Amino acid sequence: MIHVFVPYKVRPDSLETVKEIVGKFISHIKENEPGTLLYKSFQDAEDPTSFTHVMTFANPEAETLHKKSSYCREFTDVLYPLCEIMPRPVLQNEIQ
Repeated sequence: MIHVFVPYKVRPDSLETVKEIVGKFISHIKENEPGTLLYKSFQDAEDPTSFTHVMTFANPEAETLHKKSSYCREFTDVLYPLCEIMPRPVLQNEIQ
């Protein structure tokens, strides 16, 4: 499995837009990516402009499907201009 955390920070005036596009993005993932075993978005309780997406892919093919999807490109096309700190994927290893 592949585990990825993606932290980023948005402009304060874009909070509602970001929350809306994140919700739509997650809906597309749930509908189209059976190999994405987990996809969640978290908003920092102390700094509401900071977000982290947490995802688990079953295999490299599932991750590639996610990255190459049209809705992923559409999401990032809207999100990136709203960011103060750009998303930076961080691979994580699970400790069992």
